Amino acid sequence: MMGPTPSKDFNPIRDLPDMKGKVVVVTGSSSGIGFAILQHLCRLGAKVYMTARSETRATSAMERLEKEGKEPGNGEVLWHQLDLVDPRKAKESAEKFMEKEQKLDILINNAGLIADRGKANVNPDGLQDTMAVNYLGTYVFTQTLLPLLEKTAETGADVRLINVGSNAHEEVTFTDFSTVEAWNHTFRWSLLPTFSRYKYSKLALHTWSNYLARRLTDKNSKVLLIVAHPGPIMSDGALSNLRSLPVPKFWVWLLSLWLYPQEMGGYAPAYAACAPRADALPNPAPNETETLAPKSKDCFKPNAHIVHGTYIVPPNINAEQGAAARDVEKQKALEACTRSFLEKIGLDVPAV
Repeated sequence: MMGPTPSKDFNPIRDLPDMKGKVVVVTGSSSGIGFAILQHLCRLGAKVYMTARSETRATSAMERLEKEGKEPGNGEVLWHQLDLVDPRKAKESAEKFMEKEQKLDILINNAGLIADRGKANVNPDGLQDTMAVNYLGTYVFTQTLLPLLEKTAETGADVRLINVGSNAHEEVTFTDFSTVEAWNHTFRWSLLPTFSRYKYSKLALHTWSNYLARRLTDKNSKVLLIVAHPGPIMSDGALSNLRSLPVPKFWVWLLSLWLYPQEMGGYAPAYAACAPRADALPNPAPNETETLAPKSKDCFKPNAHIVHGTYIVPPNINAEQGAAARDVEKQKALEACTRSFLEKIGLDVPAV
């Protein structure tokens, strides 16, 4: 079952307000859906940090961005090093970012490991890479940056935290997050262990997102948290995985029949990051000298879909997350195990 699909009628440049003056971080944005998200925000005029482990990869991605065009917004794009496999490096990266910038308007956690080539590799702390990248590293990077997000929100700015999730989180049957042993479940007896590990890690991300949303509400935070599902997308990563299979041209052809272009994978996350929130005052229309493309009238109106703690799926609508992700006891178990694990490895990370 394909699930929610992007709208071919949606145009981010036309249908979203300009983002000039906004400072944005998009993790895992040197390729794939992250690159598409970054491209949309850049074309809306934002200053966007492209995170990647390698400067070489970031440079190549920036050259691609220039070639494909940053118009009409011509936002600034800068590289910021981030390695989510090791939580210590994730924290260090967040701290270095806070040395560069005095504000952060939007953090989009897109980075994710989809395929591990059939082998459950582990990081230096003995945690499977899929969980290390898709959940723990993202947790550490975000929690370390939260004080800066909060500080920015206190100025009256519209501050958002967007976690890029997946409807695959609803397909997980093993939902225990209470121990690291459970985190390292290999799903060896499932039909596709690699993708089962990916789905489990995405369930962890959704579960944590719901916990964090509740905690931010409890402390009257002005930071808006949204989870966004990109939809079925033929991303750079998907293409790479298909090309590793026998008869790759066949698989690329077959999947291209129902997967959507990578650009459209950035629609829902960009919408979640930029569309006027439900409690916002209508934005004034740009003046006649504005260099951006003409905007639709609707892009300046408060949007009922953009509320704290919601889940956005294509074509930019609200949806209910899976039952396990909404389970408060599972959220508490995940948080408790996470804090215990970080304490065990000697990593001090801010809590909410």
